[in-house]
Amino acid sequence: MGRFFVFGIILTLFIAGCSTEEKISFTNIDPIENNCEDCPKIAIDLPIAQPETTPEAQKINETLTEFAISILYYTDEDRPDSIADAIADFNLQYKKLKEAYPENIVPWEAKVKGEVSYENERFVSILFDSYVFTGGAHGYGSTSFLNFDLQTGEELSEGDFFNNPKEFTAFVETIFREQNDLKPEDNINSAGFMFEDDKFHLPASIGFDNQGVILIYNPYEIAAYADGQTTIQIPMDQAKAYINSSWLDTTE
Repeated sequence: MGRFFVFGIILTLFIAGCSTEEKISFTNIDPIENNCEDCPKIAIDLPIAQPETTPEAQKINETLTEFAISILYYTDEDRPDSIADAIADFNLQYKKLKEAYPENIVPWEAKVKGEVSYENERFVSILFDSYVFTGGAHGYGSTSFLNFDLQTGEELSEGDFFNNPKEFTAFVETIFREQNDLKPEDNINSAGFMFEDDKFHLPASIGFDNQGVILIYNPYEIAAYADGQTTIQIPMDQAKAYINSSWLDTTE
C-alpha cells in the first residue's frame, strides 16, 4: 500500500512539472537605436524568445542576433559578435567615408524590424523587414523569414517542412506562371525575369502566416531592383498537402 502511495505522489509531481513547464514566447523589447551625434540612423527591433535561460530560447536568440548583425555587417570577415559592436562598426565606416568625402556624403541608414508572423505548438515563423542605405542611387530593402523548431531552437529550412521539395517547387511554379500570365511551355524568363539557366526555383525567403505559406523573391533575386518584390501566397488548405504533417497545427 505504501509503495502505491509513494508512486502516486511521484507521478502527480511529474505530471505537475510537465504541465507547468514554460513554453517559449516572444516579446519585442525596446528597439536598439543609435545614440551618438552625426551618426547614421539605425533602428533594430527584434522579438526575443523567452524565458531566455532555456537552451531552446538561447539558440533562437543567437540566430536572431546573427541575422541583425548580417544586415549591418554584410561580410563574413571579422564579423562582430554583438549588435552593439556591429552598430559601432557601421558608425565607424560612415565616419571614415565622411572624412574622406565631406562634400558628397549622404547620411547612412539601417533598419531591421522583426515580428512573429505565425506560431503553433511546434514551430514559429518570424518575419523581418530590413532596409540599408550606405550611399549610391538607392538603398536596399528586403523581407526575410526565419523559422524555428520550438522544441529544439534549431532554424528550419524548406527541406524540413516539405515532404517532397521537388513536388512543392513544381506546384509553386504553376502558381507563379498563372500570376504572371506564363503558359506551361513559355520560357520562365520570357516575362522579364532572371532565373538562372532559365529554370524556376523557390525564393530564399519562405515563411508562414495565419493564412498559409508566403514566398518572397527580394529585389535582384529574379528581377531588377525597379520591379520590387515578387510575392506568392498559398492558402494553407492548398499547401498542407506538401507540408510534413508533424509541423501542422492539429486544430486547423
